Amino acid sequence: MSNPYRVYPLAALAMAAQNVDRLANTGLIPHDEFDCLVKSVLTFDAETPLGIYGDDIAYLASGGKMLREMLGKGGNRKYPEIIRYFISLMQVERQLHRQSALLEQLRGHLEVAKSKSEQLHPTHESVIETLNLAYQETVSTLKFRIMVTGNHGRHLQQGNNPAKVRTLLLSGVRAAMLYRQLGGGRLSLLFQRGRVFSDLTEMGL
Repeated sequence: MSNPYRVYPLAALAMAAQNVDRLANTGLIPHDEFDCLVKSVLTFDAETPLGIYGDDIAYLASGGKMLREMLGKGGNRKYPEIIRYFISLMQVERQLHRQSALLEQLRGHLEVAKSKSEQLHPTHESVIETLNLAYQETVSTLKFRIMVTGNHGRHLQQGNNPAKVRTLLLSGVRAAMLYRQLGGGRLSLLFQRGRVFSDLTEMGL
């Protein structure tokens, strides 16, 4: 039986992929979406899946919209890079899931970032840099790596944008992990799109 709550992390995954693409090509992303995604990485336990995302469906609205457009007619032609990031993040999470030592190492980094966020702010530069390091020392060491394309000279290498990109990718891995834990899989996206659309409507997305 389908678990309708799985669309929450799916929407977050779509939002992460979209913002990686935005940041790589424009250098700008909505602060409220970035804030929500960062906080999801720093939330280890929550009473409900929505609790990972601030316990407010509004935070995932744009992700739900992007998910619908990606899975809808012509989505693969309109959003090729976003879909590539989306699928790649699911693949990375599956690899990471099998690496218990890396998961433990990642948890240690996230605990440091969480402690910093409580003293400063979740999107403070020091927190983002810790999450950046977490990604580099764990996810980046996996065999499959995500290649981010965009304007390297103008946006991808400016300021702390590289750290923000890796933080967004980490939030995507977090979402893919929650999606899998809720019983979701890639095949259901391919063969049960109608069910995903109905779940999105049922859950307010």
